[in-house]
Amino acid sequence: MGAQVKIIDVNGEVLIGKEFVSTVQFLELPLRQEKMKKYFIIISILLFSTCALATSVDISTYFQKQSGCFILFDVNENKLIKKYTPARCAERISPDSTFKIPLSLMAFDQSIITQQTIFKWDGKDKGSFPGWNQDQTPQSWFKYSAVWVSREITSQLGMKKIKYYLKKFNYGNQDFSGDVGENNGLMGAWLSGSLKISAMEQLQFIKSLVENTLPISPQAMRFTKENLFIETSPRGWNLYGKTGSGHYSKANHVFRDGWFVGFVQKGKKTVVFITNFTDIDSSSTEYAGPQVKMITKQILTDSGLF
Repeated sequence: MGAQVKIIDVNGEVLIGKEFVSTVQFLELPLRQEKMKKYFIIISILLFSTCALATSVDISTYFQKQSGCFILFDVNENKLIKKYTPARCAERISPDSTFKIPLSLMAFDQSIITQQTIFKWDGKDKGSFPGWNQDQTPQSWFKYSAVWVSREITSQLGMKKIKYYLKKFNYGNQDFSGDVGENNGLMGAWLSGSLKISAMEQLQFIKSLVENTLPISPQAMRFTKENLFIETSPRGWNLYGKTGSGHYSKANHVFRDGWFVGFVQKGKKTVVFITNFTDIDSSSTEYAGPQVKMITKQILTDSGLF
């Protein structure tokens, strides 16, 4: 937590103000000039702990028709701030487009892509989003969540290398086989397919990325994190993250899965967040990822972290 330091003279005039982290204390400054008297440093605590605020937020109010998980982790303190519904957070579901994060790391580490790479659109309708029907860069690949770029990269990497990295990253169940009997893992094992990961496993993965401790090149981690940047909040927090949208069928009904994973940074402070949900009913047909992102941003804002 932060505090503002005010150096005040005997007449009550504020002479110096700067950021300082401490409890209230009084210090005596040495005399710098003959005419100078004693000065007292009065440290007034102006900012309260964001961790305490985040702990007080009732997460259940943000999930109305979903089974949801929300995790906050303070990287600086190496401390779990919040874990809403531990059972749900331990449940493995498809990573969907959040898989672009490990895939980007693999591609940069193998020098398949650089920050200047252009993925050429073939002119064919790629469906789902207008932003897909154009040339892509590593940055726009994340921004528009272009699945066709992911498939180009998985095809170039090949099954052997992908499995090698999934093991190195300890990424979920590491199953990239795809649909049973279809041998189509390279085309979409991460899209409501065989690859599964829990929110707690996502937390460990994103935390390792933030701390630069994944067993790959520092450059691959740096470029991937750069491309995850989304926006800066009015409070000065930088938001980095990736959404994911998926679905599954049950009793002739389609239910949505959604993710938003990433981290916020302000100065030297870094907090990792992991959010996902699965519909309780099948009434919505919108992609879940943007909704999870909206929920996450609201929780972060209410927690003083955005």
